[in-house]
Amino acid sequence: MQNNLIKLFLLLNKVFPRKDHPFNNSKNGVLDLNYTDFEYKNTKNVLDMYSKLVDLSILKNKKILDLWCGWWWKAIFIAKHYDSEVVGVDMNLTFLKEAKEKIKQEKLENLVSFKQEDALNTSFDDEEFDIIIMSDVLEHIPHTKDLFKEINRILKSRWVILFDFAPYYHYFWHHIWDTIRIPWLHLFTSEKFRIGLYKQSVKDLPDWQKRIDLRIWLDNNWQESFTYLNNIKRKDFEKILCEEKMNYKDVKIDYKMLKNLTFLSKIPLLREVFIKHIIWYIKK
Repeated sequence: MQNNLIKLFLLLNKVFPRKDHPFNNSKNGVLDLNYTDFEYKNTKNVLDMYSKLVDLSILKNKKILDLWCGWWWKAIFIAKHYDSEVVGVDMNLTFLKEAKEKIKQEKLENLVSFKQEDALNTSFDDEEFDIIIMSDVLEHIPHTKDLFKEINRILKSRWVILFDFAPYYHYFWHHIWDTIRIPWLHLFTSEKFRIGLYKQSVKDLPDWQKRIDLRIWLDNNWQESFTYLNNIKRKDFEKILCEEKMNYKDVKIDYKMLKNLTFLSKIPLLREVFIKHIIWYIKK
């Protein structure tokens, strides 16, 4: 039964246009799962989102933490354009190795550094950073409350957190849109079904095993799952901020809605479903 459903969904998937995903872009014809060029070009788009909430001149000549930075893209871009000291933090040694090589090539060792750190328990001093940036990170952190406790500790008084994330009801929240483009798939299918569907969708690609290893992990019960997602919703995050009682003086929020469907967002029960992205500015 499930195999027949998977075949049906793969046919349905062809109805939706192929998305511009970095896994599907390659200079050499080999899919290397490298986000670097894609995200470096996208940095300006991220900063443009933040600029709707705050004057980006606040980034100039500051000490900035790029939390869970992934590759080198944001850190180097910000250092170059705002003459700031930027520290990138991640747990992935592959990311960090490439990032360290890149800052040598760019001759930015005096402004940019990268460290392997647990975002929930860093080695940084209290109030070490002026600004903390988290782009497309919040939905991947397993213990969000602990994250904000740590942020509150290492962020200086009167300074700023800038971050954005896609909430659970985002139309591609299933995070497998490199091959599966069916919107809101996660709202009407089980995780087990989506795992089977994704495996079938990549089986003929040259890097199929890399994609599966990245997406699908064994959880604590030795069951396959998409364990890199925490299913956080807009209301969950707002609740965390209230419960943690962070000493913030100013909060600004921008909800990016799906184009041509913003009228549906005015209906309370549907609003969450049509939020594309959430951008936050918090001043401590």
